[in-house]
Amino acid sequence: LDKYDIVVTTYERLDSLFRLRPKWLKKIGVVVIDEFHNIGDEDRGPTIELITIYSMKLGAQLVCLSATLGNPEELAEWINAKLVLSSWRPVRLIEGFYLKRKSLIMFNDGRLEKVKGDLITHIVNSALSNDYQVIIFKQARHKAEQTAQSIASKAPPISDDAHREVMKRFKEFEAIRSEIKVFDKLIKHGVAFHHAGLSHGARLAIEHSFREGLIRFVVATPTLAAGINMPARRVIIYTRRFEGGMMKPITIAEYKQMAGRAGRPQYDVLGEAIIADVRDEGEGWRYVRGRPENVKSALISERALRIHILSLIASRYVYTVDELKEFLGNTLAHKNLLRERSKDLVKLMVKSILPKLISMGMIEAANNELNPTRLGITVSRLYIDPLTAMIIINELSNVDEVPPLYYLTLIAMTPDFSKIRVTGYRGLYKEAYSAYEAGMIPRPVRGVDLYEWLRAFKIGLILNQWINEVSEDDIALMLKVGAGDLSVLVDTASWLTYAASRVCDVVDLRRHAKELNKLSMRVRYGVKEELIELVRIKGIGRIRARALYNHGIKSLTDIINKGPSYLAKIPTIGETLADKIFSEAKRALSSRSSRSNY
Repeated sequence: LDKYDIVVTTYERLDSLFRLRPKWLKKIGVVVIDEFHNIGDEDRGPTIELITIYSMKLGAQLVCLSATLGNPEELAEWINAKLVLSSWRPVRLIEGFYLKRKSLIMFNDGRLEKVKGDLITHIVNSALSNDYQVIIFKQARHKAEQTAQSIASKAPPISDDAHREVMKRFKEFEAIRSEIKVFDKLIKHGVAFHHAGLSHGARLAIEHSFREGLIRFVVATPTLAAGINMPARRVIIYTRRFEGGMMKPITIAEYKQMAGRAGRPQYDVLGEAIIADVRDEGEGWRYVRGRPENVKSALISERALRIHILSLIASRYVYTVDELKEFLGNTLAHKNLLRERSKDLVKLMVKSILPKLISMGMIEAANNELNPTRLGITVSRLYIDPLTAMIIINELSNVDEVPPLYYLTLIAMTPDFSKIRVTGYRGLYKEAYSAYEAGMIPRPVRGVDLYEWLRAFKIGLILNQWINEVSEDDIALMLKVGAGDLSVLVDTASWLTYAASRVCDVVDLRRHAKELNKLSMRVRYGVKEELIELVRIKGIGRIRARALYNHGIKSLTDIINKGPSYLAKIPTIGETLADKIFSEAKRALSSRSSRSNY
């Protein structure tokens, strides 16, 4: 990376670089942090707070950007920055809300729009009559899908050419078959839904087609408002979601993020954001005229402090308790707690977090000095919660040989797996208990309740199907998991099984380390063990690897011996790919030979 002038990365990758401390970090002159309001997010906020402080300590110029901060003055003061406020927007935004009892949409520019019939029918008819696109934000996936079906029943068909072009995109971007079947009917009417449960390919097909005007209506969950460049002339926003067993209104900041999708630069002179479900005028004006809520630090949970205090010590940003106190004293969390609760974050850390990290064997403390152990350094660099490492060590220290389902269920009980969306697990008690009795899965670990255990079992079942080469369509059908959710499960499990293998290696659980390393590869590619060598070759995925194996090609040596002409005859390969596979195999074998000679 030191060869590049500009590096674009995520918060987490930058944090990882700060932990590894490559020499080129000192060359950084400017750090730009986009969507700075995310500093208040429970998951990502602590990381943003730490990279902000790291950047300041580097002496880099810091530029923090946000459109929805309620307290920019406070945050500017915290980082000693000049506050620049701007109301400029490439397209003028008009905001309004629908009053059902009056059948009116009231806009903040004084306009009133009469609604004929129900709101959605009115929005559809208006968009069709005036030839513009609409995004409708619903707060739940199933509601987004239902609304898309409803709109499709009201909208006339688009042209056959437009329909074919959109469906071609679904195939080109490799959406799964079950998705293509569902969307084929909706796209005929210029309608789609969009949420995180869809495959990456399906989402790309929808986004590209909408931007090019081939799709007229998209019903989405708020994930679409987060960083995706897909504006529309009109945006309709539903503001209530089910949370904590009841319906709750979204925040003003969340509303403003979604409203920001209204208006297409170069196409529209204005964009309109309309709230669909306010109870009265007062609530409508509160959203439209209100200021986003103040952002507060999320670096106050025990988990966040555990992770980032270990990182500070393991990466040698601090060497003593006093240096750690000084570092934490500069955090936004410390300032928030002192002002609002009269609590001292530094004292909380010394009394609670440090002793726990010491008892976990992550750090050693003597005479005010703090030193990371080999385990602590490994855990920090793997970017996992120290508690995840302890769960893995404690559970695997007591067993010798376990099946893949055991490992997969175990990692699904760790705190690093906690935010993955999974449904339909509460009725699995009998199956889970039978699997536990047979030694197929672990017991609930400390701090995990019955439902969390069943949820982990369900995740284990999904991933077990994946590594046994069951298709995405069949997994979606049998286990009721969306392709997008499966992708997140696979990415998370691949990372955590690899991390678990490294942790086991450090604490001399060598058998488990070896098995987990193999399992990580199987999860990453979705294959049985015999295909691991083949899928490591560029251009070979789970389907092509199985085709090669079924034609007698089981290793790199087999590829070399058979040659490109034989490979080209195998289904899904062809001449061009056969030549590439042959070249990659030769390169891999040569590299392996060089390493063994060395």
